[in-house]
Amino acid sequence: MEMKHSLIAVSLLTLTACGGGGSDSQAPVEIQPIPPAATISGKVIDGYVTGATVFLDLNGNTVLDNNEPSATTGDNGEYSLDLDASQYDCQSYVPLVVDVPVGATDSDTGQVTEAYQMVFPPMVGNAMDSTDITPLTTVIWESIKSEFLLKDEDLDNPNLACDAIRDNHEKVDELARHIEQTLKDIVTHYNISQDAIFADYIANGDSTTHELALLIVKGLKKGFAEASELKQSHPNSYVDVKYLKTSDGWVRKKYIYTANGNDNSNGWSSHATVESTTHSVSDDLETIGSQVDFYNRRGSAKNVGDDKIELATSEETCNTNEYLNYYESKGGTAIHEREMTNITSTCANEDNQKYVFNMDWSDHDKRLGTIGQYIIRFDAETEQFMMFSDINRFHQNKDQLDFAAINAEIDGLNYHYDDDISDTTALYETFSFVTLTKMVEENGLRVEYKKLMAGFDGWNYETTRFNADGTYSKECKAWDADDWSGC
Repeated sequence: MEMKHSLIAVSLLTLTACGGGGSDSQAPVEIQPIPPAATISGKVIDGYVTGATVFLDLNGNTVLDNNEPSATTGDNGEYSLDLDASQYDCQSYVPLVVDVPVGATDSDTGQVTEAYQMVFPPMVGNAMDSTDITPLTTVIWESIKSEFLLKDEDLDNPNLACDAIRDNHEKVDELARHIEQTLKDIVTHYNISQDAIFADYIANGDSTTHELALLIVKGLKKGFAEASELKQSHPNSYVDVKYLKTSDGWVRKKYIYTANGNDNSNGWSSHATVESTTHSVSDDLETIGSQVDFYNRRGSAKNVGDDKIELATSEETCNTNEYLNYYESKGGTAIHEREMTNITSTCANEDNQKYVFNMDWSDHDKRLGTIGQYIIRFDAETEQFMMFSDINRFHQNKDQLDFAAINAEIDGLNYHYDDDISDTTALYETFSFVTLTKMVEENGLRVEYKKLMAGFDGWNYETTRFNADGTYSKECKAWDADDWSGC
């Protein structure tokens, strides 16, 4: 990301003493303006768009708020944003959004008659040569919303806000991996190079990418208009409609997020609900085809003294998932968390699975502590899991579940990263996979140590060291290797 940096100056008070008559006097106080910490500049390109508003979306709500820096694009779509120190601290974790209003000018098509938005995604510490905002950079953001934000287990807010991600190294790591995978997917699905995604295709004379961008903008305009219409029947919900290209062709994704509801009986309060449906669409984006995917999620939460229980269920195209989370407060930021997920297959050649996590957070906010993750084997002949076979249908049976007994059973799985478990034969008879993790601070920075069961053979190891800006380095060692190497 090309930026012009300057030192952040502290305003100086210049005091001038004047003589005469035996008395001292002060000259007026001169306050020097504080220069910006950085300036982000680039272009807004469909054709070059003049009269659009670019802003750094600090709270992730896709709306320009009073505290967010903004600029209007000039000739050839050029813009420049001055950021103060706190805004600069956030710029790697939140999107740059451009509102293209009716009446703006597109160098390709003339006056804009349908409003739409384009986005430059957060790049989590990765320096970019350009901050040109185009339909292709918007595709990256649409993928982040669809696969990282909108289906995230933490559904309190389906947006990406600076405060919610900047200091959460686990989320930063996850977002970085997702962006990396998204770039690879775009290269494959749209058949363009990664360099072309961020390039000024007009200045480069790249007609192929230019034509693709025109089609993507058509989808952006259609999605914006359809979401606005859908919003009328869901006035209290977050609504999103997008057109994307996948490995199977173009699709239309409709997403409706409804925030937490009122309290239900017995102290349970409803979670946010999610409805997402995907249909195939013709290559000209005009004809909606058959349904290819759906995802619906709902849940409830309950406080028990200082502790908290969260239950949820989701239906997907090929499975139904049940989630149980129990948070036991241990004082301050220390939390003992248990989690269980039941996955029931609804498609052929898919396996039923049960995931169990036993997590001891010494500092839940900093994500420091230990995690034991277990995938329980499913016996196809008896149609039962090797463990916890009777614990299911969490959300539907929330008032009948014995949480104390469930916690006690999960606590029986008390393997830790530092335990000497050289022989994994017994583990492999019950668990198809085991991962043991510990997260600690070393020299003020977070380090994650992980070992993963390699069947009967033993353990594979990973060590991830995070930097202050959220970037990281990783090294690995296989069960049959003597030395560590890159992953």
